[in-house]
Amino acid sequence: MDRPNRQPTLKSIAERTGVTANTVSLALRDSPLVLPQTKARIQKAAREMGYVHNVLAGSLRSGRSHTIAILFGDVSNPLFAQRIRELSKSLQQQGYQVLILNTEECAKTESQAIRTAVSHQVDGIILCPCQQGQESLDLLRQYHVPFVFLGREFLGASADAVVWDDLEGARMVTQHLLQMGCRRIVFINGPKLISSAILRQNGYETVMREAGLVPCTVHAAAMSGSVAGCLETLRKEHARYDGLFVFSDLMALEASSWLLQNKFRLPEDVAVAGFDDILSDFNLPFGLTSVACNRKEEAEAVVKLLLRRINDPDAAFAVQRLPVRLVVRDSSHRRAATANPPLPASAWNDR
Repeated sequence: MDRPNRQPTLKSIAERTGVTANTVSLALRDSPLVLPQTKARIQKAAREMGYVHNVLAGSLRSGRSHTIAILFGDVSNPLFAQRIRELSKSLQQQGYQVLILNTEECAKTESQAIRTAVSHQVDGIILCPCQQGQESLDLLRQYHVPFVFLGREFLGASADAVVWDDLEGARMVTQHLLQMGCRRIVFINGPKLISSAILRQNGYETVMREAGLVPCTVHAAAMSGSVAGCLETLRKEHARYDGLFVFSDLMALEASSWLLQNKFRLPEDVAVAGFDDILSDFNLPFGLTSVACNRKEEAEAVVKLLLRRINDPDAAFAVQRLPVRLVVRDSSHRRAATANPPLPASAWNDR
């Protein structure tokens, strides 16, 4: 009999089933070297005794922990939560467990999270970097831990990454707003250092200039309330706009809330579009136009690239840019869109 409160071991299971500890180990790993009836008896005894596999001991023997760390800036963000769900599914199918760490979009916290992951002997790291500097990239290289960036990339750096086609997505949104009759389109962007913010701004401004219009990009901090602050500033400057392209869906929802509180009609007065399509998982009365990507395919691409790096540390680095699509909903769909003429730069303000 096992003593109360003592975790069962291979030895205690062996004593109960009358076999060796080595046979127990083989049976629990479903080895074909153990007779089926013996294997079933051992596995049944292990379940009844509440045996839990010692991952640390197994990793010491194999050199692998079969654990992958996922590091995101804000795990309460629906986009990151959706990604964690798909990544966990894909990793579990490959025999991996996940360790989830929150970085608060802070370089110092991100560096500590990387050290924590390494201390847990993870086999690899999936990271959406805050990009306030290259400390995370340098640290990952220093520890020689396999990693893949997700959602953001260090442009020009030698590192594996899976990202959306941010440039094309921004072009799609801007062209759509133009087709809906918008001519004064403001882009409320994220922090300037983020690679996706850089590419989305390039896409938006290129389309605006191609249409003979003047782009207007403002930057909001990655925190709640920052978008409302941008819109308050635009109001104080008497800026006139009939379209808003916003860096993310969370920020676009904040913008929409501010507009409605200030008696704007959506989309009649201002058409709004975001990026990330987080509302695809929610049945809400408010439909937000957004840019979407297949999250299941994204997760599979990340896991495939990471396992490739784990199994072949010297493989060539790859950046996989995933195709995106525009999902049009009520926030921007003007059923009677008018073709307004181009406006000069002075038309941004009505002083």
